[in-house]
Amino acid sequence: MKDKKWIDCPSCGEVNSMVFKSDVSENYFVKDYGTIKINNLEGYFCKGCKDGIFTRKSQNHINSAIAEFKAKKDAEVTVAADLISVDEMAKKLKLTRQSIHKMMNIGKIRYVFVGDIRLPLKNQKLSHK
Repeated sequence: MKDKKWIDCPSCGEVNSMVFKSDVSENYFVKDYGTIKINNLEGYFCKGCKDGIFTRKSQNHINSAIAEFKAKKDAEVTVAADLISVDEMAKKLKLTRQSIHKMMNIGKIRYVFVGDIRLPLKNQKLSHK
């Protein structure tokens, strides 16, 4: 699906106020985890109210960066008994391994890093973002 080209601001209603910007950085506060700065974002921003709308690519980048940030923090406090392999999670959810990896990438399945390997958390409710 193609991103919409924004012209008028959907927040303040100002006409012809939206400007495309790239290489934008944004700080995000993640409840119970802290703050993360995410770079290389792009989207349309209002010249008047300064509100903005990120492109779909940038929104996916944000979701992925936040999921990875949480995974690294969770890895410090998660015990091995709370983990499951990607194959086992795929069987449990009746999905492919690729689907599990994709869902971890976008933050729908929580995971932690064990070394450089990502492992899903065994008991979790799937996030409906």
